[in-house]
Amino acid sequence: MGILEWGLLVALFAAFAAGTISGLTGFGLALISVPLLLFVYEPQTVVLITVFISLVVNISVVRDSRRDADRGIVWAMLLPCLVGVIAGAEILRVVDPLYLRLFIGVFVVFSAVLLLRSIQIPGANTRWGPVLAGGASGALSTATGLAAPPVVLLLASREYAKRPFRGTSGLFFLFLSVFGLAALLLRGLIRPEDAVIATILLPAAMIGKYLGTRLLERISEKSFRLLTLVFTLVTGALGAATAVFALLG
Repeated sequence: MGILEWGLLVALFAAFAAGTISGLTGFGLALISVPLLLFVYEPQTVVLITVFISLVVNISVVRDSRRDADRGIVWAMLLPCLVGVIAGAEILRVVDPLYLRLFIGVFVVFSAVLLLRSIQIPGANTRWGPVLAGGASGALSTATGLAAPPVVLLLASREYAKRPFRGTSGLFFLFLSVFGLAALLLRGLIRPEDAVIATILLPAAMIGKYLGTRLLERISEKSFRLLTLVFTLVTGALGAATAVFALLG
Protein backbone atom coordinates (compact mmCIF):
# COMPACT_ATOMS: atom_id res chain seq x y z
CA MET A 1 0.00 0.00 0.00
CA GLY A 2 1.42 3.40 -0.99
CA ILE A 3 1.93 6.50 1.12
CA LEU A 4 -1.19 8.17 -0.26
CA GLU A 5 -3.35 5.18 0.63
CA TRP A 6 -1.97 5.07 4.19
CA GLY A 7 -2.56 8.78 4.53
CA LEU A 8 -6.18 8.40 3.50
CA LEU A 9 -6.69 5.55 5.98
CA VAL A 10 -5.29 7.69 8.80
CA ALA A 11 -7.57 10.56 7.77
CA LEU A 12 -10.65 8.29 7.61
CA PHE A 13 -9.85 6.88 11.05
CA ALA A 14 -9.41 10.41 12.41
CA ALA A 15 -12.80 11.45 11.00
CA PHE A 16 -14.52 8.33 12.38
CA ALA A 17 -12.97 8.67 15.85
CA ALA A 18 -13.72 12.38 15.97
CA GLY A 19 -17.33 11.82 14.90
CA THR A 20 -17.74 9.17 17.60
CA ILE A 21 -16.47 11.43 20.37
CA SER A 22 -18.52 14.37 19.11
CA GLY A 23 -21.66 12.24 18.92
CA LEU A 24 -21.03 11.08 22.48
CA THR A 25 -20.10 14.39 24.12
CA GLY A 26 -21.16 17.24 21.82
CA PHE A 27 -17.55 18.39 21.52
CA GLY A 28 -14.15 16.88 20.84
CA LEU A 29 -14.23 16.60 17.07
CA ALA A 30 -11.24 18.91 16.70
CA LEU A 31 -9.52 17.51 19.80
CA ILE A 32 -9.41 14.08 18.19
CA SER A 33 -9.12 14.89 14.50
CA VAL A 34 -6.62 17.76 14.43
CA PRO A 35 -3.53 16.00 15.88
CA LEU A 36 -4.15 12.91 13.73
CA LEU A 37 -4.88 14.84 10.54
CA LEU A 38 -1.68 16.83 11.01
CA PHE A 39 0.18 13.59 10.30
CA VAL A 40 -1.29 13.72 6.79
CA TYR A 41 -2.13 17.32 5.84
CA GLU A 42 -0.80 20.84 6.37
CA PRO A 43 -2.49 22.99 9.06
CA GLN A 44 -4.55 25.08 6.62
CA THR A 45 -6.10 21.95 5.12
CA VAL A 46 -6.74 20.49 8.58
CA VAL A 47 -8.57 23.63 9.69
CA LEU A 48 -10.90 23.51 6.67
CA ILE A 49 -11.61 19.80 7.10
CA THR A 50 -12.36 20.26 10.79
CA VAL A 51 -14.67 23.24 10.34
CA PHE A 52 -16.62 21.59 7.50
CA ILE A 53 -17.09 18.24 9.24
CA SER A 54 -17.91 19.96 12.54
CA LEU A 55 -20.72 21.88 10.87
CA VAL A 56 -22.43 18.77 9.53
CA VAL A 57 -21.86 16.60 12.62
CA ASN A 58 -23.01 19.34 15.02
CA ILE A 59 -26.25 19.83 13.08
CA SER A 60 -26.97 16.18 13.76
CA VAL A 61 -25.95 16.42 17.44
CA VAL A 62 -28.18 19.46 18.00
CA ARG A 63 -31.15 17.64 16.49
CA ASP A 64 -30.61 14.88 19.07
CA SER A 65 -30.09 17.09 22.13
CA ARG A 66 -31.76 20.45 21.54
CA ARG A 67 -33.90 20.09 24.68
CA ASP A 68 -30.84 19.56 26.87
CA ALA A 69 -28.93 22.69 25.80
CA ASP A 70 -28.40 25.66 28.14
CA ARG A 71 -29.16 28.36 25.58
CA GLY A 72 -28.38 31.22 27.97
CA ILE A 73 -24.69 30.39 28.25
CA VAL A 74 -24.49 29.67 24.52
CA TRP A 75 -25.79 33.17 23.68
CA ALA A 76 -23.34 34.69 26.18
CA MET A 77 -20.40 33.06 24.38
CA LEU A 78 -21.42 33.81 20.79
CA LEU A 79 -20.45 37.47 20.32
CA PRO A 80 -16.99 37.05 21.91
CA CYS A 81 -16.64 33.92 19.79
CA LEU A 82 -17.30 35.85 16.58
CA VAL A 83 -14.58 38.38 17.47
CA GLY A 84 -12.22 35.50 18.18
CA VAL A 85 -12.99 33.80 14.87
CA ILE A 86 -11.92 36.91 12.94
CA ALA A 87 -8.70 37.22 14.97
CA GLY A 88 -7.92 33.54 14.53
CA ALA A 89 -8.16 33.74 10.75
CA GLU A 90 -5.42 36.38 10.79
CA ILE A 91 -3.25 34.26 13.06
CA LEU A 92 -3.46 31.41 10.54
CA ARG A 93 -1.96 33.67 7.87
CA VAL A 94 1.21 34.59 9.80
CA VAL A 95 2.16 31.76 12.17
CA ASP A 96 4.77 29.19 11.11
CA PRO A 97 2.99 25.82 10.61
CA LEU A 98 5.43 23.89 12.82
CA TYR A 99 5.04 26.26 15.75
CA LEU A 100 1.30 26.22 15.20
CA ARG A 101 1.31 22.43 15.37
CA LEU A 102 3.38 22.50 18.57
CA PHE A 103 1.00 25.00 20.14
CA ILE A 104 -1.97 22.81 19.25
CA GLY A 105 -0.50 19.75 20.92
CA VAL A 106 0.69 21.51 24.07
CA PHE A 107 -2.61 23.30 24.53
CA VAL A 108 -4.59 20.07 24.18
CA VAL A 109 -2.39 18.21 26.66
CA PHE A 110 -2.54 21.06 29.18
CA SER A 111 -6.33 21.26 28.93
CA ALA A 112 -6.76 17.52 29.32
CA VAL A 113 -4.54 17.41 32.41
CA LEU A 114 -6.55 20.20 34.03
CA LEU A 115 -9.79 18.35 33.42
CA LEU A 116 -8.40 15.03 34.64
CA ARG A 117 -7.39 16.72 37.88
CA SER A 118 -10.89 18.24 38.24
CA ILE A 119 -9.43 21.71 38.65
CA GLN A 120 -11.93 24.52 39.12
CA ILE A 121 -11.17 27.41 36.78
CA PRO A 122 -11.08 30.76 38.63
CA GLY A 123 -13.88 33.03 37.47
CA ALA A 124 -15.73 30.30 35.60
CA ASN A 125 -18.94 30.96 37.52
CA THR A 126 -18.85 34.71 36.91
CA ARG A 127 -20.39 36.54 33.95
CA TRP A 128 -16.91 36.93 32.45
CA GLY A 129 -16.39 33.18 32.20
CA PRO A 130 -18.51 32.75 29.05
CA VAL A 131 -16.98 35.89 27.50
CA LEU A 132 -13.42 34.60 27.88
CA ALA A 133 -14.30 31.04 26.90
CA GLY A 134 -16.21 32.14 23.81
CA GLY A 135 -13.49 34.50 22.60
CA ALA A 136 -10.70 31.98 23.13
CA SER A 137 -12.69 29.23 21.47
CA GLY A 138 -13.39 31.35 18.39
CA ALA A 139 -9.75 32.35 17.96
CA LEU A 140 -8.53 28.80 18.34
CA SER A 141 -11.14 27.57 15.87
CA THR A 142 -9.83 29.45 12.84
CA ALA A 143 -6.19 29.58 13.96
CA THR A 144 -5.78 25.91 14.83
CA GLY A 145 -9.08 24.05 14.33
CA LEU A 146 -8.95 23.34 18.07
CA ALA A 147 -11.87 25.21 19.63
CA ALA A 148 -13.13 22.90 22.37
CA PRO A 149 -10.82 23.31 25.41
CA PRO A 150 -11.98 26.76 26.64
CA VAL A 151 -15.66 25.80 26.44
CA VAL A 152 -15.06 22.34 27.90
CA LEU A 153 -13.18 23.83 30.84
CA LEU A 154 -16.00 26.31 31.45
CA LEU A 155 -18.78 23.70 31.39
CA ALA A 156 -16.74 21.25 33.47
CA SER A 157 -16.01 23.92 36.06
CA ARG A 158 -19.72 24.67 36.26
CA GLU A 159 -20.34 20.94 36.82
CA TYR A 160 -22.76 20.33 33.98
CA ALA A 161 -24.22 16.82 33.89
CA LYS A 162 -23.66 14.56 30.90
CA ARG A 163 -26.72 15.43 28.83
CA PRO A 164 -26.78 19.21 29.38
CA PHE A 165 -23.04 19.20 28.71
CA ARG A 166 -23.54 17.47 25.37
CA GLY A 167 -26.50 19.61 24.35
CA THR A 168 -24.88 22.91 25.31
CA SER A 169 -21.52 22.21 23.73
CA GLY A 170 -23.16 20.80 20.60
CA LEU A 171 -25.27 23.94 20.09
CA PHE A 172 -22.32 26.27 20.68
CA PHE A 173 -20.04 24.41 18.30
CA LEU A 174 -22.72 24.40 15.61
CA PHE A 175 -22.69 28.21 15.64
CA LEU A 176 -18.91 28.23 15.82
CA SER A 177 -18.65 26.01 12.76
CA VAL A 178 -20.83 28.46 10.80
CA PHE A 179 -18.67 31.39 11.95
CA GLY A 180 -15.45 29.58 11.15
CA LEU A 181 -16.49 28.53 7.67
CA ALA A 182 -17.67 32.05 6.85
CA ALA A 183 -14.41 33.59 8.08
CA LEU A 184 -12.25 31.20 6.07
CA LEU A 185 -14.36 31.86 2.97
CA LEU A 186 -14.14 35.65 3.34
CA ARG A 187 -10.36 35.47 3.80
CA GLY A 188 -9.89 33.32 0.72
CA LEU A 189 -8.47 30.43 2.74
CA ILE A 190 -10.75 27.72 1.30
CA ARG A 191 -9.17 25.80 -1.55
CA PRO A 192 -11.19 23.44 -3.78
CA GLU A 193 -8.84 20.53 -3.11
CA ASP A 194 -9.37 20.91 0.65
CA ALA A 195 -13.16 20.90 0.21
CA VAL A 196 -12.90 17.66 -1.79
CA ILE A 197 -10.90 16.00 1.00
CA ALA A 198 -13.43 17.12 3.61
CA THR A 199 -16.29 15.69 1.54
CA ILE A 200 -14.51 12.34 1.22
CA LEU A 201 -14.01 12.14 5.00
CA LEU A 202 -17.54 13.22 5.96
CA PRO A 203 -19.25 9.79 5.73
CA ALA A 204 -16.73 8.29 8.16
CA ALA A 205 -17.41 11.12 10.61
CA MET A 206 -21.19 10.63 10.37
CA ILE A 207 -20.90 6.89 10.98
CA GLY A 208 -18.84 7.69 14.05
CA LYS A 209 -21.42 10.26 15.20
CA TYR A 210 -24.17 7.64 15.01
CA LEU A 211 -22.08 5.23 17.11
CA GLY A 212 -21.29 7.93 19.68
CA THR A 213 -24.97 8.79 20.09
CA ARG A 214 -25.77 5.14 20.76
CA LEU A 215 -22.94 4.91 23.30
CA LEU A 216 -24.32 7.89 25.25
CA GLU A 217 -27.18 5.71 26.52
CA ARG A 218 -24.82 3.09 27.91
CA ILE A 219 -21.88 4.98 29.37
CA SER A 220 -21.67 6.24 32.94
CA GLU A 221 -20.83 9.83 33.87
CA LYS A 222 -17.41 8.80 35.14
CA SER A 223 -16.55 6.71 32.10
CA PHE A 224 -17.87 9.42 29.81
CA ARG A 225 -15.44 11.95 31.28
CA LEU A 226 -12.45 9.61 31.50
CA LEU A 227 -12.76 8.26 27.96
CA THR A 228 -12.95 11.72 26.42
CA LEU A 229 -10.00 13.06 28.40
CA VAL A 230 -7.77 10.07 27.65
CA PHE A 231 -8.41 10.52 23.92
CA THR A 232 -7.68 14.22 24.31
CA LEU A 233 -4.41 13.66 26.14
CA VAL A 234 -3.07 11.04 23.74
CA THR A 235 -3.90 12.90 20.55
CA GLY A 236 -2.57 16.17 21.90
CA ALA A 237 0.70 14.53 22.89
CA LEU A 238 1.07 12.99 19.43
CA GLY A 239 0.48 16.35 17.75
CA ALA A 240 3.08 18.07 19.91
CA ALA A 241 5.59 15.26 19.40
CA THR A 242 5.43 15.48 15.60
CA ALA A 243 6.07 19.23 15.77
CA VAL A 244 9.04 18.80 18.09
CA PHE A 245 10.62 16.12 15.89
CA ALA A 246 10.20 18.32 12.81
CA LEU A 247 11.74 21.35 14.55
CA LEU A 248 14.68 19.35 15.87
CA GLY A 249 15.23 17.66 12.51
